[in-house]
Amino acid sequence: MTSPRRSLSRILTLALLLGGLSTAAWSQDPATPATSGADRSFLMFAQEAAVANTQWWEGQLLYTDDSTFDTLEARLVAAFQFWKNVELGGRVGFGNTDASGTLPDGTGATDLDVWGKYLFAGVAQDTDFVAGALVTVPTGDDTSGLGHNAWDLEAFGSVRYRTPQVIIGGLFGFSMNGDGEIGGASFSGKNSFFLGGSVILPASDRLSFVGEIKMETERIEGSDEDLRALAGIDWRAFGPGSLRGAAAFGLTDGAPNFQLTLAYAATF
Repeated sequence: MTSPRRSLSRILTLALLLGGLSTAAWSQDPATPATSGADRSFLMFAQEAAVANTQWWEGQLLYTDDSTFDTLEARLVAAFQFWKNVELGGRVGFGNTDASGTLPDGTGATDLDVWGKYLFAGVAQDTDFVAGALVTVPTGDDTSGLGHNAWDLEAFGSVRYRTPQVIIGGLFGFSMNGDGEIGGASFSGKNSFFLGGSVILPASDRLSFVGEIKMETERIEGSDEDLRALAGIDWRAFGPGSLRGAAAFGLTDGAPNFQLTLAYAATF
C-alpha cells in the first residue's frame, strides 16, 4: 500500500500544479467570461458547484486500464434543472471487461449513480456553493466486474470561484459504502471521505482546458486510497453541445492505471 506520507506528497504536488495553471490563467484574455455551468469537470461532474442550464445529455466512451479489470464502457450521463438551482442527475452504462488471471470477464450493465444537489448561487462575490447527495444503485454485473453488488450513499459539498480568466473548484464529501461482491469475491465496505480540486481555463469562447485532482480514502477493507489526476478539453464545436475528452492517471494502487474518456454533451 502507498504510505500516507507519499500520498500527502502527491496531493501537494498536484495542488501546486493546479495552482500554477490558475496563476498563469490570470494573464489570459478569453473572448468571453467563464460561466458557472457552460463547462463541467469529468471526475467531479456530479458533485461540482454547477448545475445544468436546463438539460445536459452526454454520451461517453470510457476505457479503463486497471490491474484487475480492463473495461470499455458506453455511458449515458443526464442532468436536469427542473427547479431553480436544483440539479437532478444520473449516470449508467453498458460495458465489457477483460479480467486478469482466473477472474471472470464478460459484458453487462454498470451500476447506476443518481444524485441531487442545490446550488447556493452568488453566496460570495463570483462564488457558488453546492450541497447534495449521491446514491449508487447496484444494477451492474458484479460477476464481470462492472458492478459491486452494494448500495453506497455519499454526501458532499463543493465550491466554485469564477473569474473571466479561470474557474477554480473544490470538493469535500463522505461516503457510506456497503458490503458487496466483485468477480465472485466478497468484500467488506468501508466508510470513506473524498476531496478534490479543479481548474477550468477558457482559451476562447469555444475551447476550455480542464485540470482535476481527486482523492478518496479506502472504500473496501484492505484496499488502498484512490488518487488520480486528469487533463481534459471541452470544445463547443457546433450547435448546442460540446466535444469532450480527457485522460486520467492513477497515482496510488487503489486507482486505475489510466482512463480515457471521449464524449459529446448536448446542453439546452
